[in-house]
Amino acid sequence: MTGGGPPEIYLDNAATTRPWPEVVAAVTAAMGDGFGNASSLHRRGQAAARLVRRAAEEVRAAAGGGEWNVVFTSGGSEADAWALLGSAPRGRRDTVVLSGVEHSAVEEAAARLGREGCRVVRVPAGRSGVVDPGQLAAAADERTAVVALTHVASEMGTIQPVAEAARLVAAAAPRALFHVDAVQALAQVERPDYPREVGSLALSAHKIHGPQGVGALLLRPGIRPRPLLAGGDQQDGLRPGTFDLPGIAGFAAAATSFASRRAEGVPRMRALGDELAALLVAAAPGVRLLGDPAARAPGILVLAVAGVGSEVLLHALEERGVLASAGAACHSTRAEPPRALVEAGLGRDEGVLRLSLSIDTTADEIGRAAAAFAAAVTALRRLR
Repeated sequence: MTGGGPPEIYLDNAATTRPWPEVVAAVTAAMGDGFGNASSLHRRGQAAARLVRRAAEEVRAAAGGGEWNVVFTSGGSEADAWALLGSAPRGRRDTVVLSGVEHSAVEEAAARLGREGCRVVRVPAGRSGVVDPGQLAAAADERTAVVALTHVASEMGTIQPVAEAARLVAAAAPRALFHVDAVQALAQVERPDYPREVGSLALSAHKIHGPQGVGALLLRPGIRPRPLLAGGDQQDGLRPGTFDLPGIAGFAAAATSFASRRAEGVPRMRALGDELAALLVAAAPGVRLLGDPAARAPGILVLAVAGVGSEVLLHALEERGVLASAGAACHSTRAEPPRALVEAGLGRDEGVLRLSLSIDTTADEIGRAAAAFAAAVTALRRLR
């Protein structure tokens, strides 16, 4: 219950998730009796260093395991931007190839590289919201330094063919770094499994019920993007600065807990997402899902709603207890819809609504959210 209004139904988990109690406990312990600087040589420092090493193991396992060097960052956006800015240009390799459904951290890093003289090639996803892996590979050549493909598109909610694309790109441009934004995928994919051709992964703790402000860039052995910071030898000199011990402890706790719940939680979330999608489309005329339904991530629904503006719909839903979004929180103040949604067929007279579940979402919340949506759309159309 919030402010005496209806019970809250939180369906903005793609923006951030509620930290689990064990995460809060891990953060609190690291800020209390467990405090220490992981670079110090005394017992507190050594204990902190052990915590960081264990956290790296837990994060690596949550991402599907395999050989990865884990470099902790301030979040997924830093990891995404660093992968591009630290890897291009590479001598004569001055080209960045990215999909049309990338997070703004990738989009804007590529735009910055373009302003600095790099060639930037964007491969649109079109109406399906799913990039053709063959087209992505066809855009790569001997000049390509980085190819970026998100695993789960945050604006579209579609799963991208990462494994196939990585293999095709490796054949077309074997020296290019294939970077994957796995921030949303960590919470949405039942069995993360990234082939060796994927050279780097961006992760974020707060999408899996961890703390905000901490993430990681996972790097295959031998992959070393240029450091963006200076001032210390931490993390093998790749990212100087004192470790965020409380954040890393919370990330580890979230990764451990989420990995143990994923096999049961993600299929259940998919079933609830399918139920909610059917209820919403049937709730009122002129409501449709964007993107290929077969590629929809289990817990992310992106809807086009005819005759209703995105912002007014969000406010109407909040009045009825439902918290949602119109897309990525990073660009919540922008008036124009994301280019990927327009390419997917979003009309000028359609508002967009993104509802995102977590593995904690309940069937009761789904039913109440659908009823609130129907009431909100009906009321707003009457006013119009």
